[in-house]
Amino acid sequence: MNSSLVKKEANLLHKALIPLLSIDAGFTELILVDIAKIIQICGRSNGELRSTELLAYLVLYALLKEDGEKLYAALNRWDVTDDRIKYQKITLQIMLNLTQGQPEDRLMLPSVLNRLDEEKNTHYLDSITNAIYKFAQTIVKADDAISLAEMEALSQVWQMLHTYQKLDRYQDGFPATKTAESAGEDGVKPDESASEDPARLLEKTLTELQELVGLANIKEEVQTLTNFLKVQKVRAERGLAQTSVSLHCVFCGPPGTGKTTVARLMGKIFRGLGFLKKGELIETDRSGMVAGYVGQTAKKVDDLINSALDGVLFIDEAYALVPEESGRDFGQEAIDILLKRMEDYRDRMVVIVAGYTDEMTHFIGSNPGLESRFNRYFYFKDYTPEELLAIYEKMGEKSHFKLTPTAREKLHQLLENLYVNRDRNFGNGRLIRNLFEKTIERQANRLAVLSNFTNEILMTIEPDDIPTQFESDRMSITNQA
Repeated sequence: MNSSLVKKEANLLHKALIPLLSIDAGFTELILVDIAKIIQICGRSNGELRSTELLAYLVLYALLKEDGEKLYAALNRWDVTDDRIKYQKITLQIMLNLTQGQPEDRLMLPSVLNRLDEEKNTHYLDSITNAIYKFAQTIVKADDAISLAEMEALSQVWQMLHTYQKLDRYQDGFPATKTAESAGEDGVKPDESASEDPARLLEKTLTELQELVGLANIKEEVQTLTNFLKVQKVRAERGLAQTSVSLHCVFCGPPGTGKTTVARLMGKIFRGLGFLKKGELIETDRSGMVAGYVGQTAKKVDDLINSALDGVLFIDEAYALVPEESGRDFGQEAIDILLKRMEDYRDRMVVIVAGYTDEMTHFIGSNPGLESRFNRYFYFKDYTPEELLAIYEKMGEKSHFKLTPTAREKLHQLLENLYVNRDRNFGNGRLIRNLFEKTIERQANRLAVLSNFTNEILMTIEPDDIPTQFESDRMSITNQA
């Protein structure tokens, strides 16, 4: 254990934070919360928090709190076994108390620093996040070795440090533990669209739809439906006769083609147009609707529908409700209850059923009640190799990774081969997600032997990081929806 190196790095980080602390002492608590999260992420990569990680936090805590007694003990008594155990327990309890109830996957400091830089024309975001990342690197390398799990932890920390929200306001100037996007008093993050102006929500959602990769026919059909509903709304406001319209939809197509994403956006569109009060999406499948005992299916479906009122109920692989060899299956009971509730709440709920095209066509045609309520079809197609590549690059950009030109060429060729040889279980977007995750693992293996890491090195994906044809084929096969 290189405790002297850890102490030195904690002092250097504190030095980098001093200019920020001179602006407002309220930053102390915010820093301590985020550093505690980072150390916990590094500790999980080893299965537990190590002595070096706890020492680093205690030294920084003492410096920020200006507690000379704790700092003196940490610096001079840590190597004494009994004292070390004592201070480890103290430090762990401090960290747990500070992070209790806080989201584990988000840091607050980058968002606040970004807003501060915008308002004051300062440059704290880059300098302080770089100092914190260097601190994290020192922690994981304190034992003079770095594992694949530690590399992945560093990658996660780097991404969190470079992910921040545009804050609309500060709480008391510089919030210590809450920001504008924080959870409410009940600990539940509010729905951001719930209080948003409907017209603004509609415009923003349609823009978000257009920014999705591919889906040209879906975008056109959704825009056409939106225009039709706008006109119907105006006619209603002027007392003119309206055309009866059903908002219930059938989404047909292979897995991973954006059906759930589009369903979520349509819920917001319906809210923006005033056809739904909330527009939230509730997802389910056969297992969420059908029980194995008499009387239980009705309750499951009723509870599900109650949770979806004023929003969208999305039923994936809906054809599974009527299996070919149903026997004493309760799927038909679920359908019967669903149809009745759709009529009872025809103005308060939109139902979208989804699945493979052939199966969904047979499913809807098997029941007159389904045919009468679901008459709006959207057909989702497999993504082309170029669209798959664009999805990959957007995913990489979001996570701060970028392909070299040769890596991009290799990936494009791989995607073309997979597309040409695809079958009905081709994973599309889900395949890309698995492919991206596999790429990051291979990159971590390549970087594990290095002793120093720059942002450029951590961000760059080389040709050797792209999985082979065999590996990607295997991911495609095992990624069935």
